[in-house]
Amino acid sequence: MTRTSETPEEHGTHFPTVYWPQWKCRASFYASTSLPDVPHTALFAVLGFVFHKDMVVLANIKDRGYCIPSGKIEEGEQPLKAMIREAYEETGAILDAAQVRPIGWYALVPPDSEAAAERICPVFLAEAVEFSQIPQGSESLDVRLTALEEVSKHYFFWDELMAAVFDYAGEMRAISDIA
Repeated sequence: MTRTSETPEEHGTHFPTVYWPQWKCRASFYASTSLPDVPHTALFAVLGFVFHKDMVVLANIKDRGYCIPSGKIEEGEQPLKAMIREAYEETGAILDAAQVRPIGWYALVPPDSEAAAERICPVFLAEAVEFSQIPQGSESLDVRLTALEEVSKHYFFWDELMAAVFDYAGEMRAISDIA
């Protein structure tokens, strides 16, 4: 698997590897402005740090709680399209594809597995252009706009990796043309 990420030190950010019991895997984050060069079969889900003005957009997912818009990449679907779809399905957010930027990816590795079992989750930064109703049948119960510094109080789980990646997303937003 080709890793073309920028080193965390270039951004002054440390991304620890942690164990996520809810997904039974080790999770790592790789900062990059491009997506990894992996087979489509290794792509698992997308996650989006979607902002609206100065607020982070969170979806309240049934049986989980508040989290950033995220979801599985459908067969044949490109990660960018999956991100736009998931943001809409979970929050009603309308994203402009030209304003959605990759900022890295999570690598999820089940314990005691080979590297081939690694699942890659592209992570995007975006600005919600507008909102519509959350679509009928969505797994999301509602949407919450939260200040970046308040996200840890509302997020359904929080650890050192989540804190570091949220900080990084805030830094990337501050220097991007998305806002």
